[in-house]
Amino acid sequence: MEYTVRLHTSIDDVDERWDDLMTAARAPVFYRRPFLRAFEKHPLHPVLRTAYLQVEDRSGQVQAALPASLQRDVDPMRVIADHHPHAVGRTALLSHVWHCYDSVLPVRPGPDSDSAARRAVTALYETASRWDARLCGLVNVDGDSPLDPLLTTAGFSGVDIDVGWGLTLDGYTGFDDYLTHALKAKRRQNLTRDLRAADRAGVTVHTCDTDDADLDGFVRLARSTAAKFGNSDYYRQGLFQDFVLALGDCAQAHELRVGDELIASALTLTDDTRLHYWAVGYAEKATPHFSPFYVAYAQVMRAAWASGRDWVELGRRNPTFKRRYGLQPRTLRAYFKEVHPHPGEHQAGHA
Repeated sequence: MEYTVRLHTSIDDVDERWDDLMTAARAPVFYRRPFLRAFEKHPLHPVLRTAYLQVEDRSGQVQAALPASLQRDVDPMRVIADHHPHAVGRTALLSHVWHCYDSVLPVRPGPDSDSAARRAVTALYETASRWDARLCGLVNVDGDSPLDPLLTTAGFSGVDIDVGWGLTLDGYTGFDDYLTHALKAKRRQNLTRDLRAADRAGVTVHTCDTDDADLDGFVRLARSTAAKFGNSDYYRQGLFQDFVLALGDCAQAHELRVGDELIASALTLTDDTRLHYWAVGYAEKATPHFSPFYVAYAQVMRAAWASGRDWVELGRRNPTFKRRYGLQPRTLRAYFKEVHPHPGEHQAGHA
């Protein structure tokens, strides 16, 4: 198959053919234009340049695509520092941002999908070379996905970096069935006890679009929660609110209150097949008789089944809780390849 690779450096130059591919490939929300536009306009971590690579066939239909960002000194999980220390302080072209915990290579299903995927990986490397990057690669890739052999064959070395967690929703009829059949008796009793205590305390739940949410309250709670792990700046004051508002209707807030006091706030994202439990903040000591974290978890899980999606995604970290509550782990890998300088002009353009 003969392909043309187009490189755009602004999301505003990407048209509806991108959306068509992402739907066909069942790509997660992180690859949809609302998320990409929000990150481009309000980057949650520093980005030097942005690339949107499109692999097109002779008819102009997009067969594969990758978003990527040129970064320097952005290594929140110490992947580069631990595995490529010689590249610390140098630029890397990565697909696509660290806040995406579900990296894929969106490819249109069909007999030519493998060749389109290979061309996209080659284009990523070629762009990295033109932009004088030291490394290129993909991070947070499911280690069991077809990307593993493709990237390995293309010369990318893979390392395990974290564990992602989720749950197949069609394995249960709903939240109550999940409580009954997925959890051991002690876990089920603990969660049920918290939910009853929350009811007695008069907890109210408000699910809303983000433009109606108390995002300042969310950031306050989330920064306090993240401070326990030394990661408050994951939720940068002002910037994070602007980013969430820019997501539009793919994002929702689930707010828990006792009276007028916000005690927990969870943010979810949705795409065609998944509900993502993306972020949460909670006031740990505000309610001594129950945990707002557990009550927020139950609310989001109820929302997952109500959404009609196939899968609820709960991202990375907190493995003890996620294992106890019946969530399914998957190994996340980073794939890097060292880049050789391009002999020609170091300019963005069509490949």
